[in-house]
Amino acid sequence: MLESFAVSLVDTPLNLWIKATIWVWPMLEIIHFMGLSLLLGGLIVFDLRLAGHFKALNPDALQKLLPLVLLGFGLNLVTGILFFYGDPLRYSANIGFQIKMILIVLAGLNAVLYYLMIEPVMNTWDARANSPLNTKCVAYASLVIWTGVLLCGRLIPYVGTG
Repeated sequence: MLESFAVSLVDTPLNLWIKATIWVWPMLEIIHFMGLSLLLGGLIVFDLRLAGHFKALNPDALQKLLPLVLLGFGLNLVTGILFFYGDPLRYSANIGFQIKMILIVLAGLNAVLYYLMIEPVMNTWDARANSPLNTKCVAYASLVIWTGVLLCGRLIPYVGTG
């Protein structure tokens, strides 16, 4: 299914523009890296605090990091789609890319758990107390999943089609 979609993108105007314009791919790389820095930089601090570390940081105050995390995700989403458009046949067959996409879906499901189970009750927490077990699980799952996304993304140029 992904491969047939990829075939349909070859020689589209966007695909041809990305391939033909020498500065597009490097700019996408730079913006993708900036997005990754915002996304992971904010999430690492946020998730480690949710897991019970950095108790001097107020969990409510950390909510202010989430817009930066979402901005980083948005930048990565847009640039990632453009990367796929630029070389759809390579990405669709790449095992690193496929695993990365699965992990991003899992990260999204984990974020849904956060918004449904944790975020509504965070303001009732004693900031000095240990984090609840469900919060630790969601936080550590986020850290592991996003580390996997980062590693798979870095492996895309080096791994083949599985």
